[in-house]
Amino acid sequence: MSITLVAYPMAFLINPEDAKSEKLRVASDESVMDKVVATKNLKKIRVLTNITYDELPRLMNFLGCPQQSISIPYILPTGLKVQWVTRGKYVVANLTGNVDSESLQVFGEQFFVELDKIAQRNVRMIESSEFFYYQYDTTYRELPEIYSALKKEGATEIFSTADDEVVANLKGQSVKYFKEEGLKNYTLELEQKVTILNIGVSGAVQGTNISYGLTNLKIQTNIKPEELRGYLKKANYLFYAEDCQTPLKNSNATLNWVLKNGYYTAEFSGANNAAITKEAEIIFRKLNIAAGRDLRLINDEFTAVYTYTTNYTDKGTLLNTLMEHGAEEIQENGDEVSCKLFGMEMIYYKKDGSNGYTLDVTQVSDKCVCEDLITDLNDEYGLNIQEMTYNKIKERLEQENMRLESETVMDDNSIVLTIEI
Repeated sequence: MSITLVAYPMAFLINPEDAKSEKLRVASDESVMDKVVATKNLKKIRVLTNITYDELPRLMNFLGCPQQSISIPYILPTGLKVQWVTRGKYVVANLTGNVDSESLQVFGEQFFVELDKIAQRNVRMIESSEFFYYQYDTTYRELPEIYSALKKEGATEIFSTADDEVVANLKGQSVKYFKEEGLKNYTLELEQKVTILNIGVSGAVQGTNISYGLTNLKIQTNIKPEELRGYLKKANYLFYAEDCQTPLKNSNATLNWVLKNGYYTAEFSGANNAAITKEAEIIFRKLNIAAGRDLRLINDEFTAVYTYTTNYTDKGTLLNTLMEHGAEEIQENGDEVSCKLFGMEMIYYKKDGSNGYTLDVTQVSDKCVCEDLITDLNDEYGLNIQEMTYNKIKERLEQENMRLESETVMDDNSIVLTIEI
């Protein structure tokens, strides 16, 4: 008997020492749920999002769908229907349409790819995961039928609710059977949670399984305390003295003014890389006109601190990655690592309670070059983690007397290991 392991460059964002505790699963086990699902008729996909109710009309308008009541489904040219439902301050997408099951999934993915591009973030990211709920028509009409089928499939934690719903755990996946109003047959809903392993990719990168690393931008200014309010008023911005904050007009990014050594520093923050950069450019263009000088110059130099979140967890791999890229003046102070790379000063550090590193970059003369560098570092870090984890797995196989039948490096740099057990 053999099992197959597939190792992706970005998949092992854990400490390599933890790899020996990972469980080995037979690949055929993972396909059981797919066989069960394949016999059902997919009719709806429910997708959780981080889109707020207020920004929804703008996003849909960019897609060529004019604003309408949230209770009315949007019908796209592909035939896909999107019904938005509020969930707290966010909205949930219900995807349906007069299309087959495969087309529903394909058109749904295309729809969210476009939303990601417009919003400049992964709109499905909920605390580093994506949540999908697939709903299928079934022939079941009575609870005993469902109980019998679930037990036959090896489900556990089966129980019913006061609303005649049946929930269970099947091969590690949450399932629920429920009756929609007016229907005689039960609907099956399967939860799929996809964990997204973000290691600090930049806003220039597009895709569905990414989030953008830039979370803060600090710009030192030569603005004195008595000048700020007046310049903001001339530029048609407000200033809330109690919070030292200025409301921004083009996004949900936040701007706080921090007084240090007699001058203000503008601190922009938010979850949207493009929004932070855009807001900074807009407000300083207007403030510079109001002041008649470049407010960002300190001793004739422009100083900004770009802060990125990463999922780098292993200090040794981080140091190795920096050295491979030619970093200079590398210094360590506890968990903090600093260096110079291509003229930029970089400081990696861990915030209280965080397992992943945060990166501050200064002396950035070209932001595109900075983001390209970060992308290169991300790729190299992922490959280094992959190699270390791969070696740990091979060590563990030897300890457990398992024989490696074959190993293949694929075009996408994934490694396929076939192991005899």
